[in-house]
Amino acid sequence: MQTIAVFGASGGLGLALIEEYLKRNSSTQVLAVSRSACPPELADNERVQWQKTELTEQKLQALTERWQQQNIVLHGVISTIGWLHQLHPEYGDWQPERRIEQLNEAQLIEYFRTNAILPALILKAVKPLLAKKEASFVVQLGAKVGSIGDNQLGGWYGYRASKAAVNMLYKNAAIEFKRTHKQLCIGVIHPGTTDTELSKPFQERLPADKLYSTQLSAERICNVIDNLTPSDSGGFWFWDGKLLPW
Repeated sequence: MQTIAVFGASGGLGLALIEEYLKRNSSTQVLAVSRSACPPELADNERVQWQKTELTEQKLQALTERWQQQNIVLHGVISTIGWLHQLHPEYGDWQPERRIEQLNEAQLIEYFRTNAILPALILKAVKPLLAKKEASFVVQLGAKVGSIGDNQLGGWYGYRASKAAVNMLYKNAAIEFKRTHKQLCIGVIHPGTTDTELSKPFQERLPADKLYSTQLSAERICNVIDNLTPSDSGGFWFWDGKLLPW
């Protein structure tokens, strides 16, 4: 039996990843973590344990401590946490900044809090639960625009920078964890532009064959994970398994 934790479980990709893992292995148990309640289609599934909670450092710590008390061992962790645009109750419509004149402190802080800090805190919280005697993985969904080497267009200041930051945080953790978790692979995967709420405002100019369904993206992500080995830890991959430049 393998146990997989999915953070950001109620989003389009989160749900698709849960369904993909349940389909791939009849013995897989999924720990689903989200700010939203469990959707009806998963409510009666005995292989899914749904946890509704806010994603803060204190809540994450409390959650993983409960899992420890239940003697849970994690063979995989996937975080889909991240945002690109949102309607903020105080500041209004936050869209990615195209020019430096559009930068503001509040939006930049929120980009880094959600896209970099939370994924790092998830990694910190799950560390005591990760399998040591069996192969395991921790994967954060990233973005190609977080690649500094691939940046040819500029723009999207806060999103690009926060995604680059999570790359560094996960690379750093991969180096540290190798000392204690010999069979663990930590990395970041770019899923491609997927038909979710995150990409909706930017789909209009996208060729039809470049917008992927959540089911296809989940399948591709799982395929990449299946081919990872401990020697790959610290990598940044495209959805087809090719390495992306930092």
